[in-house]
Amino acid sequence: RTSTIPVSALLIAGPIALDDFPEFSNTLGGAGLIAAIAAAPVASTQLWARGGRDLDEHMQQILSKRRIDLSGVTFDGPTLRGRAATNALPTIQPNSADDVGGVLLIGLDRVEQTRALHVARALSGGATRPVFIAPRAEDFRPADIAEADVAIVSLPLALSATGTNDALAAARALQHCGPDGSGPKAVLLTAGMLGGLLCYGQLSGTWPAAPVEIIEPTGIGAAFAGVLAAWCAGARATDFGQLKRAAAVAGAVAGICGQGVGTRRLLAADRAEYLERFNKLRRATKS
Repeated sequence: RTSTIPVSALLIAGPIALDDFPEFSNTLGGAGLIAAIAAAPVASTQLWARGGRDLDEHMQQILSKRRIDLSGVTFDGPTLRGRAATNALPTIQPNSADDVGGVLLIGLDRVEQTRALHVARALSGGATRPVFIAPRAEDFRPADIAEADVAIVSLPLALSATGTNDALAAARALQHCGPDGSGPKAVLLTAGMLGGLLCYGQLSGTWPAAPVEIIEPTGIGAAFAGVLAAWCAGARATDFGQLKRAAAVAGAVAGICGQGVGTRRLLAADRAEYLERFNKLRRATKS
């Protein structure tokens, strides 16, 4: 079956799950859903995922109020549990993407990622629409991001996968991780509150982040990827300058997720708070 995508700037394919913490149970989670929650204030967002029957009407209403389009989500079968959930995509798939400015594949296993990439490329405009890949950390290998236009990888994961202790060397290696030396045009290595490193073609640069007290780190990386992809998709641009600005916005916002448990704090944040945090970060880096 197919599901037509409505007017959306960003399509996200990734897992939905329910997480249990000591303080809270049945917390909305999964890399795909966290990315969508973070992305929604920045750009119109649709999620393509398997939700399962435990994603009840109340939870669906929370997400709909966040303006996350759930027409690509199925609600039959079991809901995934835990933060390593990967069995993500339903049999329905998008067949229209007239107003989608970008696609984010996040937290998928290799089989699902390959399928999602094929679907994304087959959509009208797929040859020119950027695909962002934020790979799952478990058993990551550089080839997993070879077909991305923009790859988002944590710095420790990149260093481990490339066998170097030099961030720039790791990023350059990931830019040429395909079998023929091809790879992503842009690689972003995230380093938490230290910001990160962007390599775009032969250009390289860093971006700042806002240090915050972290209560629970689950979801910070997914939130960063969601905001970054949404910013670029909404702007219809992934050039070096746009990616640096998007990374700074994402770095300012991602910490919101860590200031609460799971997605609870992130769900309370809106576009105004996003811009306030970004502007505060920008002023701090100029002083």
